[in-house]
Amino acid sequence: MTAEIMTYLIDMDVDPKLLQLSLSVPSDDMRYLTASEMRSYRVISGDISNLPNQIATSKAAPTEIPAAGEGTGAKSAEMVPVPASTEQKALAFMTAYHDAWSMENESALQFMDRAYGDVVEFYGKATPKAGVIDEKRRFAMRWPTRAYSVKPGSEHVSCATTCRVDGVVDWYAKRGVGDRVSSGSAEFSLVWNPSNERIVSETGKVIETDKGVSQPVRLISQWHQENLHCRGSSGNSAETLAACDRRETIGEKLESVSWCYGREGEYGYQLEWHPCDSRSSKSNVAATATEQVASVLQPKPADYPSRARMKGKTVLPDFKKRDRDFNSFRTRIREGMKQGPNFAGHYSVIQFGCGTGCSGVVVADNQTGRPDRFPRGGEENMYLDLQFQVDSRLLAAQWLEYGTNRCVIEFFDYDRQTWKVVSKVDVGGADACYRSISNNIR
Repeated sequence: MTAEIMTYLIDMDVDPKLLQLSLSVPSDDMRYLTASEMRSYRVISGDISNLPNQIATSKAAPTEIPAAGEGTGAKSAEMVPVPASTEQKALAFMTAYHDAWSMENESALQFMDRAYGDVVEFYGKATPKAGVIDEKRRFAMRWPTRAYSVKPGSEHVSCATTCRVDGVVDWYAKRGVGDRVSSGSAEFSLVWNPSNERIVSETGKVIETDKGVSQPVRLISQWHQENLHCRGSSGNSAETLAACDRRETIGEKLESVSWCYGREGEYGYQLEWHPCDSRSSKSNVAATATEQVASVLQPKPADYPSRARMKGKTVLPDFKKRDRDFNSFRTRIREGMKQGPNFAGHYSVIQFGCGTGCSGVVVADNQTGRPDRFPRGGEENMYLDLQFQVDSRLLAAQWLEYGTNRCVIEFFDYDRQTWKVVSKVDVGGADACYRSISNNIR
């Protein structure tokens, strides 16, 4: 239903942010738009007194689709340019999307930041863009090695005001720490707005997983199928050339996750895909150095025990008087506190988004109902990640220090409503902040 509403708003040339605003209003409350807000959200245009004489006729023209990135590009530069249909643009965007998600974290997340609209129906729930990107970032931190390849022939696209692209994608992913591997196939469905080239809806489901495997079996299978079509077909037909292009693209993705085809000195019949080593033939992807996980002397939560336990029921803040400075975040704070204490005995740590990579934190006392601000967060401390537990005053915060482009972890002791810095450590470059705190320290 949410996707239908968003499609209708787009069709009526109304800013879909209006849906985000409406969902932020409690169900038992009412919110009226001012005349300036109605113009801002394009509910009306011009002077409201002249509304009967106004007819909206403008529509944004489609622009160029996002680039798929080096190594996956089209080989059609020598062909005579032919205007692409909306359906072709939607399919090209879908290909670029999965190509980008197969890149290293920084490039992948930069693409995702450009790919989504301000509000997205994300797996059945209307979600602000910041929430979608945060979810993608958390996944990328857990699985930094990824390769995704859509099964040829599984794609289906239909376009009206928006385009819906369905298909099946094979994936291979590996955890940043340890040897855990994930491999399988999933159905996906993207709704794409061609007027601004942004995703307005995303959903999908896993249909198969490979148990006990350590190699990208599905992508290797795809590569062999395309290799057979490429080498076994005759002539330079469009189908043959497309199969050869797909083979090269899949091969580059396999090399990017450290799988190589053949070794130096081997003959054609001996060539097989294998984990890359010193004798491997890596044709397209340069080897990249992996930054070492920092060895950090981590303070122990047990050394900072909670001073008191929760007694009685949670007391909510007084947003009308004493705690009115926190009134803008009242819904998030209430929802967080209703779940009960999660930190230092009787406190609730509540983190919420404030834009792409940006988040704020409130620590509320469930015993007294008094909220307090955490000293880190906002645009000064991007990609903020927290680690804490209910029986300890110790809290770890990881964030990106833009001045030096370094990822740091700070340990805090929240003692008698005062934040005391226990220690601070540099854990690496910006990419380190795409990993979780537990993966960055040992």
